[in-house]
Amino acid sequence: MPYGLRMPMGPYALAAARHMHEFGTTSEQLAHIAVTTRQWAALNPRARYRDPITVDDVLASPLQVSPLHLLDCCLVTDGAGAFVMTSAARARSLRKPPVYVLGAATATDHMMISQMPDLTTTPGVVSGARAFAMAGVTPADVDVLMGYDSFTITALLHLEDLGFCPKGEGGPFVAEAALGPGGGPLAMNTNGGGLSFTHPGMYGMFLLTEATRQLRGEADRRQVVGATVAVAHGSGMVLSVMSTAVLGTEAAL
Repeated sequence: MPYGLRMPMGPYALAAARHMHEFGTTSEQLAHIAVTTRQWAALNPRARYRDPITVDDVLASPLQVSPLHLLDCCLVTDGAGAFVMTSAARARSLRKPPVYVLGAATATDHMMISQMPDLTTTPGVVSGARAFAMAGVTPADVDVLMGYDSFTITALLHLEDLGFCPKGEGGPFVAEAALGPGGGPLAMNTNGGGLSFTHPGMYGMFLLTEATRQLRGEADRRQVVGATVAVAHGSGMVLSVMSTAVLGTEAAL
């Protein structure tokens, strides 16, 4: 703070700059995350921003804290959500098809960004591995990833730390993996994410509600066909705390 680091984007800009320094990640690659997320938002009538954007649009948007541009940053909106949790036995008799919690874990390793052991690695390495082990699945089994995208770099770090791509390869992965509609085997942030859908501060609830809609087949135009396993991965403070929930349909059990 004494050095004028702008909050909240400043700490994430430090992580992005470090990732670029260590692994050669580019602003263009980060921009791909904003672009594919907006593609999903275009299919969501409740999304705050639905107009298409390009990589050039992201790079041309005002710089906030180098290297993050305005369209690398999440929204500031109103919003609310809720879910009901009960036993698997009771859920089977309810009107809606149940979505099961197959595994869950939380991990933290710092409070302030100055205490973060490695700016390119989050506690998601721990929470993700534990949640996947509990669920008995691997990242290759996941159809939908709902990752807290407070900034584009946040989403990129999730992909690496959860094991969807090796550490340091997140940049090429997001540029080539087709995470948007009609893309590859993994769909990410299908509601439009915190970057384009909504971000009322506590965005984690929306990860769970969208993952549930996808597994129930209730996502309308943005539905991922045949989705049976989804991951809701939340981030708190400044990349300080990560919580991973692996959700599945009965067919995935």
